[in-house]
Amino acid sequence: MKLTKSKLKEVIREVLEEETINEINFDKIKLPSVVNRFLDKFVQSMKGANLNRMKRAAILYKVIDAAGMTPQQLMADIQKIKTAMKND
Repeated sequence: MKLTKSKLKEVIREVLEEETINEINFDKIKLPSVVNRFLDKFVQSMKGANLNRMKRAAILYKVIDAAGMTPQQLMADIQKIKTAMKND
């Protein structure tokens, strides 16, 4: 199959449309109240602890490990988070 310029434009347009549809506003996602309460405490304690980069990385490792995420899921979620942060 030969890829023509018009077909390439059509494919690119479809991909870009999918990206805008898949954008997520993480602030609007409703978390269970128990999770939200402990998450707020966790975030506040991290802010007040004045942690260095290695300690922050260790905390992220433990959270990601406890969530049971695979490296592929992690990378996909990182891309979504990056996109959401750029849009804010």
